Amino acid sequence: MSMVEVYRAYRAAVADVWRDWWATWPLTEPVGLGDVLLAQGDAVRSAGTLAARGVTVEPGRPGRRGDYTYDAAGGVELRFKAAGATDPAFSSVAAAEAGALVRFGTGSGVLVVYRGITTRGLADTRRLAGELVRQYALGRWERELLAVTEAARAESGTVLVAAGREAAAELSIAAAAGAVTPGLADLAGGVALAASRNLGLRWVSGPVTPFYRVVRLRQRWLRGVEAEYGPVQPGRGLAGAAVPPLLLEEAAEDPDAVLEDVGPADAGLPPAAG
Repeated sequence: MSMVEVYRAYRAAVADVWRDWWATWPLTEPVGLGDVLLAQGDAVRSAGTLAARGVTVEPGRPGRRGDYTYDAAGGVELRFKAAGATDPAFSSVAAAEAGALVRFGTGSGVLVVYRGITTRGLADTRRLAGELVRQYALGRWERELLAVTEAARAESGTVLVAAGREAAAELSIAAAAGAVTPGLADLAGGVALAASRNLGLRWVSGPVTPFYRVVRLRQRWLRGVEAEYGPVQPGRGLAGAAVPPLLLEEAAEDPDAVLEDVGPADAGLPPAAG
C-alpha cells in the first residue's frame, strides 16, 4: 500500500466527525493558527504565515472537544492485558507491562485514538477579511492561498493503518498502572510499539495538530472585483492605485461576502486528500 492509499484510508476514517476539517498529513507536519497554505494537485504545501505577511492574527478562546477514537465500528479487534498479567496472545509485551493487541479485520483497517483535543480559532474574522482584501489589492496575496483559521490540537495520539491481510500490532502501555486492565482511551498516551505486522502507518506520539480549517478569498467575490477593477497587476496591485475604499467597507460590513470556508474538495483536491 502506497502512502497516498494509507492517507486516503486514514482520511476516510476520521471524516465521520471531522468532515469539514482538513487532516494534517503527514501527521508530524506542523500546522498552526495563522499559517498560510497553497493547495496544488494532490498536495498541500506551506506558504509561510499571516504574521510574516504583515497580517495581524488574534487567537480567540480555546475550546475543548475531549478525546476522539475510531476503530472501524468493530472492524478492529482489541485485546488488553493488565501489568503483571500473563496472556499467551502476547509475544512481545513483557508480563510486567500493560499492553494491547490490535488485529485488523480488513486489509485497510484503521485505528485512531486522540487524547485531550482542544480547538482554537481566530477571534475576529472581520479583521482578517479586511487585511486579506488589502493584501490582494496590493498584489501581495494570491487568490489560491489558504489561511488557517482554526486548529485542533491533541495532547497525544496513536494511529495505525493496516496495509495487508492479517495486519496486527502489540502495544505496551506505560500509563496503565497496577492490576487495572487498560482500555481504548489508554492507547492515546504513554504507548510504545512492541511489534507489528503488515502496517502501512505506525504513529504513536504527541502532542500533534491532526485537524485544521482554512478560508480563502471568496471566488465569486474575486470575479466581481476583477470585472470591476481588472486583474491584479504584478508589482502594481489592483488597478495600480490605492486599495479601493469600497472593497474595505464591504469586508468590514460583511466578511462572509469576502471570505469562504474551504474543504479539500473545494480547493480542487480529491475528497480524501488534504
